[in-house]
Amino acid sequence: MGPIDVLWRSRFRIAVAIAALAACGGTPREASRPTVVAKPIVPESGHLQELEQPAPPKLLSIDWSAVKLGSDADALALWQRIAPTGNDYTEKLDEIPEGPIIEALAGALLRSGNFTCVQPVPQRDCVKQPIDVPEPAPDATLADPCLRRVLAIWAISQLEDDELGGVRDPLRSIVAIPPPESELTAIALKALPETDHDGRLELDAIAFRAGHRELVNGLLGPLDEPHVLEAVQKHHIDGALDLLSAESNRAVFIAAITDEQLHPSARTQSISELVDADGDKLGKDAHAAIVRATRSPDCSVAAAAARFLVRSGEKKFAPAKPHTNKPAAMLRALCVLAHYEAGLRADEPSFLLGYVPKKGIELVTTTYDEYNEVDNDGDGDPHTEHATALVPRDEVTLPESEDMIRALANCTGTTCKSNDREFRFVFKGADLLLTRLEVTERPPCNRRGIPNP
Repeated sequence: MGPIDVLWRSRFRIAVAIAALAACGGTPREASRPTVVAKPIVPESGHLQELEQPAPPKLLSIDWSAVKLGSDADALALWQRIAPTGNDYTEKLDEIPEGPIIEALAGALLRSGNFTCVQPVPQRDCVKQPIDVPEPAPDATLADPCLRRVLAIWAISQLEDDELGGVRDPLRSIVAIPPPESELTAIALKALPETDHDGRLELDAIAFRAGHRELVNGLLGPLDEPHVLEAVQKHHIDGALDLLSAESNRAVFIAAITDEQLHPSARTQSISELVDADGDKLGKDAHAAIVRATRSPDCSVAAAAARFLVRSGEKKFAPAKPHTNKPAAMLRALCVLAHYEAGLRADEPSFLLGYVPKKGIELVTTTYDEYNEVDNDGDGDPHTEHATALVPRDEVTLPESEDMIRALANCTGTTCKSNDREFRFVFKGADLLLTRLEVTERPPCNRRGIPNP
């Protein structure tokens, strides 16, 4: 019989005895109010069975009172005795007694490293980027980084603020692990006290550079204003701008417009906020920054700057066709144009017509259907179908414009690729007018992870 059973049963007997004494004597009661003995509450059979279940057996046969940990080597040797696996680590961690042993085990584990469960995958065709970190395999041991990362999560949670001094370097290494790791990174970013602005910003900057943009941007709230300013100006963390205003921090927003290391969306947002802050009369400093932004290597920023200036009456900044005989310069201009056209209002003119000859443009499209079995166009491949059309100049638009924008960021020569399509631009004449555009739908990856022929 367990201690809970004894306690429950003894309480039950006491209740019965009190009821019996009340029935036998004491203060006389009115005849109309007879004494009623309350029945004891009996637990449901299922709950009773749970109470009567024996405690699970201990997994660790360690005399904790005899454990002496004088160094990380001692603590790591104890980890070997604990020998957690992916199947039993939670139960074994629960058996470790509170106190100095946990602190020593946590610190030694964090300082020993090796927490990268998913290695970075290079960007290339038909290679899927991992979107999550797997749980450790049941037979994973201390040598397995996937088990070590969950042990690191446990270790960080065991350390108090005054115990974190010895794990600053491990925290720096942890937040440098690139995506898809996010859980361990987030815990490490939040480990330091909110009052430690220097330490928190240092970890934020490391994690931001490792690719954790959204994660870091969402954790900047505790920083004071000087560190928020440093986050933007020194570390180019764009989310810090959301904690500032163009009215109070004008110089920061002006600098952000031309900061090539800042995320493009933050730079275009800075233009909008400065325009809103200045009202009808844009300041000279803001105007100069926006003019400089029209020459930004980033097409989206250059287009946003040009769009504002054109709408303000400065037509010379429109994305008109450049006078050039260099295909690379034409592709750059088309990239800016594609972003510019994507933000056009219905009542605004298109500048695309200046890029094509009077007769129009030859548009060649190739679609891909992996299930088609009939060679309709006679090219020898039943999965592809080609179509060619001469589009009159006044009807020309950018086909698959959103995908073209993505493709224009990845060009080799005059061929640009997105995940879904390949765009080949053909320029002719002294001024390199766009005479032909080939849009080819790319086949999906096959089961071996390579493109279909």
